[in-house]
Amino acid sequence: MKIHNLLIHLGNSVDAFSLKPHHLERIRTLLPDVDITVANGNSDFMEKLPEADCVLVWAFKPEWYAAAPGLKALFTPAAGHDWVAADPSGRVRTYYGSFHGNIMRESLIAMMLHFNRHIAKSLTDQKSRTWGRLDYIDCVGLFSQRVLIVGYGSLGRSMAELLKAFGATVTGVRRSITGVDSNPGVDKMISFNMLEEELPNADHVVFVLPGGVETEGIFTARHFNAMKPGSHLYNLGRGNCYREDDLLTALKNGPLAGAGLDVFAEEPLSPTSLLWEQPNVLITPHSSAISKEYIDLFIQEWHERLQEI
Repeated sequence: MKIHNLLIHLGNSVDAFSLKPHHLERIRTLLPDVDITVANGNSDFMEKLPEADCVLVWAFKPEWYAAAPGLKALFTPAAGHDWVAADPSGRVRTYYGSFHGNIMRESLIAMMLHFNRHIAKSLTDQKSRTWGRLDYIDCVGLFSQRVLIVGYGSLGRSMAELLKAFGATVTGVRRSITGVDSNPGVDKMISFNMLEEELPNADHVVFVLPGGVETEGIFTARHFNAMKPGSHLYNLGRGNCYREDDLLTALKNGPLAGAGLDVFAEEPLSPTSLLWEQPNVLITPHSSAISKEYIDLFIQEWHERLQEI
């Protein structure tokens, strides 16, 4: 796609998600003949929007498309549709980020190794200067384990690629597998209605589901009860796919041995949440995609897409 006026509004409270001078210089190098404007806040963005034919932005409301008659394409780093709505008229092409897997798969592996290699115990022993070598006899390798990825899309494919490099057996789970080509990143692909049959075989169950009404409470108490005793659960998608009370029950009474949680039904997680108190829970503050390479990866993906459309 040939563009003439690029408008950028990529400020964010998370510094790693914000445009920096070296990012702007890279964009100018990639598109030397394009007029590039960086908005100075929301008001400035709205004032300059009518002149833009391409925007890079974190937030965009449906009614704003009407204020941008020359807009051809909108690109956002966000993977979900929480902050950027698609054009209701269909006139403007709206593109969401799909580069997050390279970052988030490392966050997932870190969580898995935390449990498999008893890292929490190592930190406790180090503080107390305890040489607890004989307490590691039940450490286990990913190469001998089975992983279920629930919500197998671009994120899941990236995660599966790294998990396969560790030697894990990986099963992808999608709402439907009709028309889905075989994927070399997984050993098996199943539809969601087969999940309950597969849960007793999985050592690790990973959620990378989007938010919204379609995934609200999709993983029930019945599913928790079907999980393999001693298994672990991880959520790096959205926090609405199960009831946290059901998760707590599975953590306290089994079958879960632990959980790595990056997202929650309500964020920030309340200081009064019982999840904070669980010794078998690893909590990260919706940070699985935070990395200093974030905007660099977005710019690379955006420029590649721009050449293809």
